[in-house]
Amino acid sequence: MAKKKATKKKPTAVKKKATAKAPKKKAASKKKVAKKPATKKKAAEKPAKKEAVVKKDEAVKAAPKKRRPRKKKTYTRKTAIWNIYSPTMKIVAQFAFHEEKDAKEKLAKLNKKGKANHCMIRGKIEEEIPIEEMPIK
Repeated sequence: MAKKKATKKKPTAVKKKATAKAPKKKAASKKKVAKKPATKKKAAEKPAKKEAVVKKDEAVKAAPKKRRPRKKKTYTRKTAIWNIYSPTMKIVAQFAFHEEKDAKEKLAKLNKKGKANHCMIRGKIEEEIPIEEMPIK
């Protein structure tokens, strides 16, 4: 078989005008990707660093952490109290709920002493009690 010689044909002026008027087609399958500059790998340095780290780990082991004691579990309990308030609503005195008689005496003394009236209101306080001291039902 005989090989044919490749010859280049010169485009004519008519063809140039026709191609100029025709819209340019974009290559959908090919996307331009920015090329990153080649980086040199430093293979010799990386293993050396890893070996040094391994040697340090073998030589000096981390000391075991000290164990902290667990926080003791508690539960909250509400208790009723008597609060004696001044006219500006500041607490002047507090009494346990079963000491109502003493609270009324204190209230009477404060009302006799000053011009303005003090008042007594029942309130509640939350107390945290360790589970060990929790009453058994």
